[in-house]
Amino acid sequence: MLYGSVDGQKFAAANPTLKARHARKYFGKDRGVVAFTLLANHVVLQTELLGANQHESYWVFDICYNNTSDIRPTTITGDMHCINMANFAILHWFSMNLAKHFTNLQAQTKHCGPGQAYSDFLIQPVGQIDRSLIESEKANMDHIAATLGLKEMSQRVLMRKICTLSWHHRTSKAIFEFDKLIRSIYTLQYLRDPQLQRDVHRSENRIESYHQLRSTIAQVNGKKELTGRTDLDVAVSNQCGRLIANVVIAYNSMLLSGLLSRYLAAGNEKAIDLLRRISPAAWQHLHFLGHYAFRDKREPIDLESILEGVVLTP
Repeated sequence: MLYGSVDGQKFAAANPTLKARHARKYFGKDRGVVAFTLLANHVVLQTELLGANQHESYWVFDICYNNTSDIRPTTITGDMHCINMANFAILHWFSMNLAKHFTNLQAQTKHCGPGQAYSDFLIQPVGQIDRSLIESEKANMDHIAATLGLKEMSQRVLMRKICTLSWHHRTSKAIFEFDKLIRSIYTLQYLRDPQLQRDVHRSENRIESYHQLRSTIAQVNGKKELTGRTDLDVAVSNQCGRLIANVVIAYNSMLLSGLLSRYLAAGNEKAIDLLRRISPAAWQHLHFLGHYAFRDKREPIDLESILEGVVLTP
């Protein structure tokens, strides 16, 4: 199972654009945007600029389904911003799992169902899933899934349409009921599987490490912001930052792979254990300021000479 994670990072906008919005909580008196990112195993797969007034959960499926890389995560983790009343169902339709790290496990038991009378059970369901409604609306839900799969409609458009419907609309209620079912199954699995909890938490830690690296790259100019006079310029600035971050992560991964090969051959278990704790998103050994010379001959970097003087000591 390959874990991916989605999360948004706030950046101030150097110039006012259409997507740059006011958000006192994040930008004070300035305007800014949100860089919504999909990451898997420290590799930044996709990033999309959102307005600070837009809910991140409306882009979870789109950023995963429109992933053009060869890396295809099957389980998507995220914080509470990626949760709404349909995302568990939508990702399930396309053989993807939405996984959430719950900080308060007791608060999540209210989402468990279905159930009737389980007084002797440790976790007691609060209601019963309306299976007959789901079965009766299956054809309409299949049409919605096909529309999303053919990219005739994006998830954000679908969610806006669902939210404008009456609360008693049968199709929207069926989607919400199916979402409750999938979320209940995941919640119960999460409560009983400590390994799943660790995996989800580790996946979220990886995107937080990327955010720290991405923030450092953005602050090279003195402020955590994206430059550009138009939304397209700001998007290019965001993609350039993603490219630099991926180069840093790839460079660190090559160095760590060289060290791993050396210590595996030597059978040094202590050094191997120390390597497991080193993140490829580290940047303390890198200098982001100054002049960089790109050689015309394009000679490859000699990693062996760089690693000659590197010795890991527990």
